[in-house]
Amino acid sequence: MSEKAVVFNCQQSPLVGIIHQPEQPAKTGVIIIVAGGPQYRVGAHRQFVTLGRQLASKGIPSLRFDHRGTGDSSGEYRGFVDMDADIKAAIEALLKEYPQLERVALWGECESASAAAFYAYNDDRVSGLFLVNPWIRTQAGQAKTYLKHYYRNRLRDPKFWRKLRSGEFSILRSLKAYLKLRSEAQTQQGSTVQQDNFKDLPLPERLTRSLKHFNGNTYIVTSGNDYIAQEFKDFMASSELWNRAGINERTTFHDMADADHTFSRTEWRVELFQHTEEWLLSDQ
Repeated sequence: MSEKAVVFNCQQSPLVGIIHQPEQPAKTGVIIIVAGGPQYRVGAHRQFVTLGRQLASKGIPSLRFDHRGTGDSSGEYRGFVDMDADIKAAIEALLKEYPQLERVALWGECESASAAAFYAYNDDRVSGLFLVNPWIRTQAGQAKTYLKHYYRNRLRDPKFWRKLRSGEFSILRSLKAYLKLRSEAQTQQGSTVQQDNFKDLPLPERLTRSLKHFNGNTYIVTSGNDYIAQEFKDFMASSELWNRAGINERTTFHDMADADHTFSRTEWRVELFQHTEEWLLSDQ
């Protein structure tokens, strides 16, 4: 296997990427999408490099790239909510290199997981989505997650009680923070379920409607030790819109109880990539 640097255009802006080339390419290629925040194509802990090389060793070609305004790519930074043109350009770049590919899967973590879902249902070439800790943060959702999980965990933490006994912990300041979060959690957003333009929807609803309209295979991995993942899981459990959409019935879910948001330990990354590899190879 080998690696090849490529430059391709996205609406007059040159994007830079790396294609991982297997000796004998399989029928499915993968686009590895970088998060919409301050990150570039190597990924946190160089995990995208490792993932690309592992997939290539199994015959799966992949392209990891910098979207506009990040890394070595030019153009205006748009973030994950407006990455459709970038993803489309990356797919075309990979298919130009491997025109024999029958399927393309999108792999994304956090913001890029959501960006992949926002795009996929509009492109018939995309047959699969591998989403890791999708980002659907809202002010109310974040507040509910912290109220439900953060404060409950603190009450079970011996360090909390030691701080309380020693006077290091301010009950008044903590109470004010708790009441502020409770107020934010009770904030009701206006009903948007009738909107036709998904881009105008709050992130949880946009993700739900995007996945509802996607006809391919979806695999969602969540971390147990991560408030972003917990916010997503809480939304899935409580949202009537999500549960009516039929997404659960055609999606594979896997929760890694001990893993943090970026899978910073080797054993967590090994497990994550093993699930990716097995899922991709099962569709060959």
